[in-house]
Amino acid sequence: MESKLWEIGSDFNAVLGSLCGLDSWPSEALFLASGRSPVLLLKNLLAERVLYYPDYFCWDVIEFWKAHGIKTKAYRVFFADNQIKVDFSSVPNNAAVLAVNFFGCDKGDLWKRFKSDNDILLIEDHSHSPMSEWAKSSNADFAFSSLRKTLPIPDGCIFWSPNHSEVPVVAMKPFDSSLKLEAMKLKSEYFEGIEVDKNTFLELFTAGEQHLAESEPCFISDNSHKKILGGYPIEYMNIRKSNQRLFIANLSVLVRKNVELFHFADFAVPFGAVLKCSTPEIRARLRSHLIANKVYCPVHWPQKKGCVSQESLSLSEQIITIPIDQRYSLKDVGLVAQLINRFFENE
Repeated sequence: MESKLWEIGSDFNAVLGSLCGLDSWPSEALFLASGRSPVLLLKNLLAERVLYYPDYFCWDVIEFWKAHGIKTKAYRVFFADNQIKVDFSSVPNNAAVLAVNFFGCDKGDLWKRFKSDNDILLIEDHSHSPMSEWAKSSNADFAFSSLRKTLPIPDGCIFWSPNHSEVPVVAMKPFDSSLKLEAMKLKSEYFEGIEVDKNTFLELFTAGEQHLAESEPCFISDNSHKKILGGYPIEYMNIRKSNQRLFIANLSVLVRKNVELFHFADFAVPFGAVLKCSTPEIRARLRSHLIANKVYCPVHWPQKKGCVSQESLSLSEQIITIPIDQRYSLKDVGLVAQLINRFFENE
């Protein structure tokens, strides 16, 4: 990370210029402002059907959909063999179902087979790895990816139909991304050493997110659309892969004994380096240790007690996602690995 200040994680700062070296988007895709919007556009198609979603998921998104009249029900997922797996016995074979490529780990083979063998309306969330092999070879009815999770844009989501169904469109306006754009600009100045009150851009990010939620559904903002229209930067994907490999290689034997590392195939583009701690208490202490050293790790995902299974609640309290994206050098991720090594030496 070439900056006068060293800090890892949190929202993207502004990146000047165009993105280049691009992997093309699926044809006939619709670009929206947020990953919450595709399901809203599918509301008429869903009609009275219940949308089944993985019990381990972003609860804020589920509540958003429910507030907009989408009926939902959870199916079981669980952690095994260093990744999140689906209990297909809990997935109806004639329903509307949301499948998720958690952290970019999944090849999607089981979901493709389940779709082929059953009469389901399959919707896939590829936000953690927009250009994965699964996304490119999907047989789902619909798929989407929240692009602002992995790209330096204030808003953006791609929505398409892998099996060439008609993607529904309603009358919408482009999102006004000015609040988040200003936040990203100020964050860039902050990293350049210009005197900027950090709370100012943090408050703008929060206000921008609130404005986005209140504006949906809407098209992607003009600024974001111009930035990503040509496709997804191949270099960004390669950096994630190399950063993941180096990060794992730099973890000590002691760390490996105390955490379970999510497994990524060689071809996979990881969303982050994902660790499952043995207890919620250790995860909480590790996260606090990293924050104290200016490494800000997102929580996937904050859950509401009583609304999800204890299994999923425990998983959300044990997982920590280390940012390894294109903002960071091999040196950066090596330093984060050292911080984690040091934490477990003192546990």
